[in-house]
Formats: sequence, structure tokens, C-alpha cells
Amino acid sequence: PTLDGRFTGGGKQLRIDIPTAVVHVTRGLTLHCDLRLSNNLEVNWSGGNKFHTTEHLSAICSDNPTFEPFPPAAPIDTMVGVGTGRYNNEDGYTIEFQIEDRGEPGRMDQMSIRIYETADPTNVVLDVPLQTLAGGNLQAHFDQPHR
Repeated sequence: PTLDGRFTGGGKQLRIDIPTAVVHVTRGLTLHCDLRLSNNLEVNWSGGNKFHTTEHLSAICSDNPTFEPFPPAAPIDTMVGVGTGRYNNEDGYTIEFQIEDRGEPGRMDQMSIRIYETADPTNVVLDVPLQTLAGGNLQAHFDQPHR
């Protein structure tokens, strides 16, 4: 079962493609484990590429005992999720991601991102393996009260 909580934050990563290309990846997000409140994930990368979620489909949130997300205290430190959205203003793309809040000030936080065409999963437009951020912060929180 998934735990309750949410993630906010952003940051950047570098994806080094052989032999010499460096892809700069940035993102901003607000994501809830229970999917009930608004969810937003935007990813931008080299060449003017962008992805924005239109629907957050699933989230599994957990607490990994090998690291602590605080401060602030939070019931989770990891989220594995799937969403759909628009790649360069075209519908029909899926994002799979993993987020890890490994404590403050965020130097050890990690994220993976895989974006592909939903109708053809072999058409991958961005693939960043789970790796430490090059800057920024991913922050786990208690969930917001629901009305």
C-alpha cells in the first residue's frame, strides 16, 4: 500500500549521451500520493524540449529506512509514479518517474525520468536514470488537508 504525502520542488540534472552530448534537464513539480489534489510535473531539456503532465495516473509512495527526508519531517521519502501529458505541445506521451528526498539541503536527492510516446513505447524522447540532482531540491511533505 502507498503512504500519504506529497512532493514539491525542482532542480536540474545532466544526462551525458555518448560520445559528447550533455543534455540539461530541469523540472518543477507538486505531486500528491493520493492523486486527489492538483498535480503538476513539468520537465524541460536541451534543444527547447518540454513535457507537461495533463494527468497523474498513479503514485506509490514509501519510506525507505536507509535515508531520512527531513527537515521538515515527512511520512514518505520516495515516490514512483506514472502520468500522461504533452511533449512539445503534442498529446500522447507518458512519463514514468521516481523521486527520492534524501534530506536537506537536497544535494543527495535523486530522480529518474522516462518520457515516451504512449502508442509506441519504443519511441523514447527522454531517459534519465535514477541519479543525484546537479542542483535544486526535491522535498517530501505531509499531505495537505482535503476538504
